[in-house]
Amino acid sequence: MFKPVPTDRISNLVIEQIKEAVFQKRLKPGDKLPSERQLMDQFKTSRVTIREALRSLEHFGIIEIKRGVDGGAFIRDPNTKLITNFLQDMFLMGKIKISDMTEARLAIEPYSVRLATERMTEDALNKISQNIQEAKECLEKDNKEDARLSNLEFHRLIAQTSQNPVIIFMMDSIMDIMENNISSIPLSIKTVEKTIQYHNKIYLTLKGKNANRAQDLMLEHIGEIQKALEGLDKSPIYKRRSNS
Repeated sequence: MFKPVPTDRISNLVIEQIKEAVFQKRLKPGDKLPSERQLMDQFKTSRVTIREALRSLEHFGIIEIKRGVDGGAFIRDPNTKLITNFLQDMFLMGKIKISDMTEARLAIEPYSVRLATERMTEDALNKISQNIQEAKECLEKDNKEDARLSNLEFHRLIAQTSQNPVIIFMMDSIMDIMENNISSIPLSIKTVEKTIQYHNKIYLTLKGKNANRAQDLMLEHIGEIQKALEGLDKSPIYKRRSNS
């Protein structure tokens, strides 16, 4: 399947050949790569080089390495891992702030919910309704963190319902960052309650297929979140997280 590579930057050349096989669909999600020994023979290179290439491919989210008797390197479904890792690194280095992500959401989500309204299915509507109910139940049990996680999932569901792969990938990455850093993004119970109220209003507009109203509500909702998070970029909690 693969051909020998020159000695300069060998691991990068191994990576490029495997990526090319994926892009050309010679390797598909779920396919298992040859064993390390077989890859060494095909590429005419060392075990160290192969392992280095596999580690990089795993970091890029192109393969998943499973341990055990039935383990090995498997091609993954396309996912947002690479984008998320990049954004997470930028966030921790202080190159991206919470306010930057909120601005991006203001640009993306109002149109995302408009598309979702136009492309809504009964199954998607049921999932959104169930999500809101779960958030309410978490808050009733005084479990604010799980309520917030459910609220973030609401925005993933809206993106998925838009059926636009770019919006889905972008929102998945942003929501991943929000989830990973939820403990350093303080929100009051009142703000979480208000978020659930907005989600319920948006749900009703989706159900009524009112795209204009859904878009306006989402813009208003993210604007409220933006206000609630004002000043967080300069707060001691955020600075400790960014400098850790």
